[in-house]
Amino acid sequence: MAKINRVSLETVLFKEKFITEKDIEKAEHYQKENGGNLSEIFVKLGLVTEEQVVIGLAKQLGIPHMKLTNYKLDPEIMEIVPEKIIRRNKVVPLSKSGKTLTVATSNPLDVLVIDDLKATTGCHIETIVCTPSEIEQVIGDYYSVTEVSDSKESGAKEIEKVVTEGESINLDKLVKQAEEAPIIRIVNLILSRAIRARASDIHIEPFSKKLRVRYRIDGILYPMTSFPKKVQNAIISRIKILSEMNIAERRLPQDGRFRVKAYRRDIDFRVSTIPTSYGEKVVLRLFDKAQLMGLTIDKLGLEKNVLKRYQKAITQPYGMIIMTGPTSCGKSTSLYAAIGALNSEDKNILTIEDPVEYEAEGINQVQVYEGIGLTFPRVLRAFLRQDPNIIMLGEMRDKETADIGIKAALTGHLLFTTLHTNDAPSAIARLINMEVEPFLITGAVTFVGAQRLMRRICRHCAVKDKPSPALLKELGIENRDQKRSALFKAEGCSICNNTGYIGRMAVMEALEVDSDIRELILEKASSNEIRKVAIAKGMVPLKENALAKVLRGETTLEEFARLTGGL
Repeated sequence: MAKINRVSLETVLFKEKFITEKDIEKAEHYQKENGGNLSEIFVKLGLVTEEQVVIGLAKQLGIPHMKLTNYKLDPEIMEIVPEKIIRRNKVVPLSKSGKTLTVATSNPLDVLVIDDLKATTGCHIETIVCTPSEIEQVIGDYYSVTEVSDSKESGAKEIEKVVTEGESINLDKLVKQAEEAPIIRIVNLILSRAIRARASDIHIEPFSKKLRVRYRIDGILYPMTSFPKKVQNAIISRIKILSEMNIAERRLPQDGRFRVKAYRRDIDFRVSTIPTSYGEKVVLRLFDKAQLMGLTIDKLGLEKNVLKRYQKAITQPYGMIIMTGPTSCGKSTSLYAAIGALNSEDKNILTIEDPVEYEAEGINQVQVYEGIGLTFPRVLRAFLRQDPNIIMLGEMRDKETADIGIKAALTGHLLFTTLHTNDAPSAIARLINMEVEPFLITGAVTFVGAQRLMRRICRHCAVKDKPSPALLKELGIENRDQKRSALFKAEGCSICNNTGYIGRMAVMEALEVDSDIRELILEKASSNEIRKVAIAKGMVPLKENALAKVLRGETTLEEFARLTGGL
């Protein structure tokens, strides 16, 4: 038989531009010193991701690859291979056609595993390549849920009793059930899958016959899985125990937080519960410290015209910088990026937040606690006696906080804060409505940025788009010259979880408060009047900045429509 000359994995990864020649040399040197598989070494050294190795292996061997977490496993197919072999060999049976069994594996070159499967099942084995993390996650997820769903032991029956007993709670039993191994594994899997999926929030929602789990990824909620009703209280109690909440109290909302270490990262979870008709709903917000490390203003994705204005504003010695927009539009992240650029040993930086979203080295952070009187105004007054250079005020909620913040900006401090308005000029009107005197606003406010987050299109599955004239007219861009533009649409693939998008970028309109804007503020001009003058002086509206990203092929017209529909 003729010998097959197979291209090496490193060659494939190089051709795909996942690695450089220097990366290959580095990995080969590591292999000589420590041994091991090159594909694993590339991932270990952080030169490529697991997904990129999977793509490389699939191209090298001419076999398919897939996103396993989106695949619904068939229990009948899973039973073809004993659980101990699945766990030991880290393979997942997917389908069977005649005498051919298709399995997912992270190492399709392991002939010993293939031979073991052949001997066990009597089938011809075909392989599909997936990441090792997905393999382990799906195996653990499948058997954990099955173990709890099919359990006939008294523990499962007692959980069902707790659901139907109303307020009659046996705390000892509930704690015991929440700390049983299957429940712990289920909760750990919910958390770990969310981290790997880049979720910002986890929604655990009780209904009449099931407990649904959804993840918010890049601003959109996606259903992920569901669990039997009988494990509802045990799962929720486990999360409440982690968050140091009162597990006996199910009638009132509660808040808590906890931290886990996963994938070599520290992840903070902020937890909120509310009572609903079918039990407590839990929402967990994820804060990944690694995402803030190395975050700089130029990595936010801002347009050049906005970036220049924002950088100019934060380098001023004093004044108030306001970031405005709806909830979860990245306001705090943009402020932290600015503070990170200013953070040095010769500056005293203090923040007051509710809650502290990111822990930053070298910055003094305070979380408000209204239960003991530690409010925004009280902490802000204390800050002014702490010799600060820079203050970040999480949110200006009322007149008292706004007055103190304005005075801080007027007395030589650089103050960052947020408001909730739709656009930049409306932030001025909001301050006036809070009964802040116009002459104080003109002296303090130097910059207002109105921000949204747009999803980035997945480069692996993006295809050219030819939108209809009707859609272009509906979006108000029918007369745009698109000869030099590259319009794309999102198809969806295994890399992006079939969403068509990976990650998000900031879109902002930047209002510089100059002498002309100050005159309008003193006259208590409307937001529309301020907007007209600001645009005449070079402010690019948020909608125009968003469209520029579409015309450069960074996102899609559908995402543009979703983002700007309310503008």
